[in-house]
Amino acid sequence: MREAIWKNVAVGTLFTFGLYTAGKQSWFMNSDEYFTDWPKNVPDVVRWYYMFYFAYWLQSLDFLLNFTNRHYAVKRKDNVEMVLHHLTTLILMLTSYALDFITVGVCVLMLHDVSDLLLETAKLFVYTQKELLSNIFFGAFALSWYILRWGFYPYSFLYSAYGKGYESIVGKMEDGKSYHGADAAFWYNMWVGFVCFLSILLVLHIYWGILIFQMVIKTLNAGVVEKDIRSDSEDEQEDLIDEMTQPLKSKPIEAEGLRSRREAKSENKI
Repeated sequence: MREAIWKNVAVGTLFTFGLYTAGKQSWFMNSDEYFTDWPKNVPDVVRWYYMFYFAYWLQSLDFLLNFTNRHYAVKRKDNVEMVLHHLTTLILMLTSYALDFITVGVCVLMLHDVSDLLLETAKLFVYTQKELLSNIFFGAFALSWYILRWGFYPYSFLYSAYGKGYESIVGKMEDGKSYHGADAAFWYNMWVGFVCFLSILLVLHIYWGILIFQMVIKTLNAGVVEKDIRSDSEDEQEDLIDEMTQPLKSKPIEAEGLRSRREAKSENKI
């Protein structure tokens, strides 16, 4: 439940900030303008927003891999897929910043926010045993997933990056122009990599979409969203925390026993 609360607060704040900073730009959710007049003069506040969001995804990857969050660990059935997703997202953010594709990156992030917020809200209602609300939000989450990630994402971002991105970037280089001192071959490879990583995200969307469909069928049969909507389990989290803290709790006891034995030996000598 703590994870769901944190994600709702963090993603909700970033989504609101994104609407405030990027929502008024002409390129916002407009595939015709993502790559026109490249490189675009993106406002500094949008760049700061992008860096804040990069920090959030970096923290999310750390949370999955348990590098620094030793006090709270989560078991996941799809941990490998989640790590791949987070790494892909971070690489895309880095390359889009370097390529001046921030316009695309911001829109991709905010598109994903919609489904994420609905999912985490559904989880909160599951944990608080609000069955009707959990079913409503889970249904909205599933619907948004297929509309936005199976429909809008490949057309607005992947198709646009493949066609218009090539024309705006590599096409300019072929005309003899250069950018940041790099030639056409370099920017062609960067463009190919960018499209490939966008494609990896689409494959993950399809994979999770199939799992979501299975969960929808399960929910319709059971009449209620199960506790682990996608992959995590609150009970498993608590069990793992207990296992992790047990050695810490036993150390003082062992030390106390050792001290008692030493005192007993001293008394015997006396």
